[in-house]
Amino acid sequence: MEDLVKTGLLYDFYGGLLTEKQQKIMDLYYNEDWSMAEIAEKEAVSRQAVHDLLHRSQRILEDYEEKLGLLQRFLTQQALLKSINADLLSLAESIPQGHPGHVYVTRIQSKIEQLIATE
Repeated sequence: MEDLVKTGLLYDFYGGLLTEKQQKIMDLYYNEDWSMAEIAEKEAVSRQAVHDLLHRSQRILEDYEEKLGLLQRFLTQQALLKSINADLLSLAESIPQGHPGHVYVTRIQSKIEQLIATE
């Protein structure tokens, strides 16, 4: 997984555990796409201070993931849901439209698609 995407996901899961300042800087850099220089100017600190805070915050997020594993669990669940959904699609195609089993399979597939959409 690309580092930028991974950091964004880690921030989604654990960002609330960071200090307000860490959250603000992480949000500006990763979500608002500000440069370190822009953040440094806005916060009246050096670019190096922004770099250090981002690096430290990212390390903190990775430590939380190492201990709690919420992101990995989420990614595993999403992969399983997509696999189940594909299997249900194959099953639905093999059951005639008017058959009661087709209705149930379609309902289950719809619910799984809702779960996948919450990523």
